[in-house]
Amino acid sequence: MADQILITNIQRFSLHDGPGIRTTVFLKGCSLRCPWCSNPENISTELQDYTKDGINGTYGKFLGPDEIVEECLKDRSYFIGKTDNWKISSSDELALLPGGVTFSGGEALLQAKALVPVFNRLREEGIHLTVETCLFVPEDMLAIAIENIDLFYVDVKILDADKCKELLHGNLDLFLKNLEILMNSSKPVVIRIPVIGNRTDSRENRSAVMKLLEGYKDRILKIELIKEHNLGESKYKTLGLEMSYVGVTDELLETYKSELAVLGVPVEVCKI
Repeated sequence: MADQILITNIQRFSLHDGPGIRTTVFLKGCSLRCPWCSNPENISTELQDYTKDGINGTYGKFLGPDEIVEECLKDRSYFIGKTDNWKISSSDELALLPGGVTFSGGEALLQAKALVPVFNRLREEGIHLTVETCLFVPEDMLAIAIENIDLFYVDVKILDADKCKELLHGNLDLFLKNLEILMNSSKPVVIRIPVIGNRTDSRENRSAVMKLLEGYKDRILKIELIKEHNLGESKYKTLGLEMSYVGVTDELLETYKSELAVLGVPVEVCKI
């Protein structure tokens, strides 16, 4: 099934996965194990059977590139503004971008090679392409994305190497290397920071995030603070898992926003 792509869902009319009205392709499989993940069904690289409300189902299905493109093109009338150049340099330009297709997960870039035919077809149609990524991926996967993707949404989670490895199963050095590569490219970047109680919300982690982003502030279009939520709890239950949820206050989010404001980059608090 080398030419097949493992997804869980293609969600049309998405309003929170990039600028404009978008079709979001949720790819199954992730390099991290974040205990607060809102899409736990996308973590494993295997098909997973589940039962919900007495109904049996399976998380995951394999589709060929043509099938994915066909589904994505159903809403092409919303993806106005065909162009060969989607380069932007400010948050104002970000807001003016048309809709398009977003690749999310899980970690979408783990299947970057298989997605190349999808990227090519959609780019031929002049459709704006976005990816949501944690950047914990092999460098060659990132290189494919930089060549094909128009806009990157990058998660910044835990910046202590030991805690990153212990809690997320992530190699922080890999993330930092890939972030530098991306920031040195010409691609526009939006930073997303999940603010998770007793996880990413500590003063130490906030300070480390500030220090990291200070070095890239001229390359960042916008920073989004994502408030912790438990909307994925029902999916955890279908997998026989418990969601790790503590919660954070609106006051903390406003404090974090004020701290980040000194970077001179637009900061938005996002509550789902």
